[in-house]
Amino acid sequence: MKESLYESLKAYGDSDFYPFHMPGHKRNARSGPLSEWYKCDITEIDGFDNLHQPEGILLDAQNRAAKLFGSEETYFLVNGSTAGILSAISAVATRGRKLVMARNCHKAVYHAAFLNRLEPEYVYPSVIDEYGLADGITTEQIRKCLKDLASKESVADEQLKDIVAGIVLTSPTYDGILSDVEGIVKLAHEYKIPVIVDQAHGAHFGFHDAFPVNSVAQGADFVIQSIHKTLPAPTQTAILHCNGNLADRALLKKYLQIYQTSSPSYLLMAGIDACMKILQQEGKERLQQLITYRKLFFEKTKELQHIRIYPSMLETEKQTDAVWEPGTAEPGRLVISLYKSNLTGRELYDRLREKYHLQMEMCGADYVVAILSMMDEWEGFERLAKALKEIDTELSEKEKAGELFGESIAPTKLLSLADAFTAESEEVILEDAIGRAVSDFINLYPPGIPLLTPGECLDNKIYVVIKGYLENNYVVQGINNDLASGEVTIKVVKRA
Repeated sequence: MKESLYESLKAYGDSDFYPFHMPGHKRNARSGPLSEWYKCDITEIDGFDNLHQPEGILLDAQNRAAKLFGSEETYFLVNGSTAGILSAISAVATRGRKLVMARNCHKAVYHAAFLNRLEPEYVYPSVIDEYGLADGITTEQIRKCLKDLASKESVADEQLKDIVAGIVLTSPTYDGILSDVEGIVKLAHEYKIPVIVDQAHGAHFGFHDAFPVNSVAQGADFVIQSIHKTLPAPTQTAILHCNGNLADRALLKKYLQIYQTSSPSYLLMAGIDACMKILQQEGKERLQQLITYRKLFFEKTKELQHIRIYPSMLETEKQTDAVWEPGTAEPGRLVISLYKSNLTGRELYDRLREKYHLQMEMCGADYVVAILSMMDEWEGFERLAKALKEIDTELSEKEKAGELFGESIAPTKLLSLADAFTAESEEVILEDAIGRAVSDFINLYPPGIPLLTPGECLDNKIYVVIKGYLENNYVVQGINNDLASGEVTIKVVKRA
């Protein structure tokens, strides 16, 4: 056996062992266009360990990852960060019936709350006025939420640990905005409440001084990272870090076996292991190259009049590895803001794709997100700078910033998440659903952050927001938009 999982798989694929075992392609070169990959695609045979009870090569690989990120334990995830989020929240669910969570969490957090019959207590981020972006969550917001919850439940502060299963944060957000993880963890641990951080977009944190530290170093109990999002690894790969003794790690392992396939892909696991090696040996150097490209990009775009990019180099350079103020954005994102221009995010997204062949990550109401990584090349930055300069000359300033889709709105809850999700539903015209409880999650995808969750009321303000998205060609999941008939319908809880 080799130290690297990939090297071991390659050596086995090149050997004379005949596979009377799964998978059915049998590593045969005539198995189709992907047959070259199949040489390393095996099942849990002798010598290759088992992800659900690792004792050999996979345990060693996970231990190397834990050492690299500074965690006490690290688990490979082959069902994405979603599996890690579901497992982590399930592992703390026995501690209480409430889940304190940022409202702009990924829908996987909501799914975990539903599956475990947890009652969400939402903390709403404020808005960064200059860009119209959701800000990070602060320690004071969490403190107020816990105090309000103690008052509502008529319990002393020290009893909150028996009510609150955990606190869930997303840091960074899809837009790259940071929350005060360190401060929130310190506060939560005073209450003996575990903190789970969805750091799906921050697997590169902690490997260069120009980037924030990761949430493992900030003391979070469970940290989930999608390494495929910002590191050189296959789609669907992620890792989960564990620290401290507030969360039940034995229970976590049980849930990982539930939410992960019983036939984990060795190709994906080899991709995770190979990524860890690249990160360890070349991560700092490659991230420095990214920062260099980023500075050159800002030099080329400094004359933009209507398009603004967040975070700017000035905002980024004010930070250090030790001091990253909550509410700032990490430099692995370019949020291309149209907040004060006459162009929508969708229009810019489409123009960049169709005319310039630049595929962005996602578009919001009035911004577009570009994800950067250590594998970027200067060519991409140069083409993007040229495109933005050309587009900027065609734009003008609109009269009122943020007027298209309305403000961030806190919906009214008519039914619990669990009751609404499982209740009998009916499909009605969108306009006829105003005032009623929706029965499904309504969200843009990406990023998968719900506009409405099951049981929440579709009121006039949210109706206007949804109509604005649909009229500007955004895809809203949970809405049936029949383009042929022009009919827009939504599922709501059926009236008794």
